[in-house]
Amino acid sequence: MTKTVVVAALAMAAGTAMGFLLCHVIAPRLYRARRLQRDDGGRREKVGVMDKVLILEAVTLVAYTVADLAVFWHTGAEPSALTACVFGVCGLENGVMGWIKTNKDKAAEAAKTGRSGCQGAPAEPPTEREEPPDVGL
Repeated sequence: MTKTVVVAALAMAAGTAMGFLLCHVIAPRLYRARRLQRDDGGRREKVGVMDKVLILEAVTLVAYTVADLAVFWHTGAEPSALTACVFGVCGLENGVMGWIKTNKDKAAEAAKTGRSGCQGAPAEPPTEREEPPDVGL
């Protein structure tokens, strides 16, 4: 029993360390690629919070899968309840983020169209103005 716990703890620690190492190695390359592709006069686009969460979840799931395989290799049993919980939580998080993104897009579209569907071109103000008859009274 203690051998299983030790192997699982070591696999988890190794997976976490590998995830941080991958993030540390890949992040500068992502920024460099974005710098080379800039067409907007040198402005740098920020990485959004949702993008960071998605990257972190991907690294976490890969690390968990590697750790799970290591535990299965050494013990011959897979922690199926833990696997279901890990993938369930990540799936729920992705679903919530998708819902938030959809609502943000709908709100932006509604603000652009004036919340009343399609909006025509804005009317231009008249260039010549007549004076009202009561001017100067």
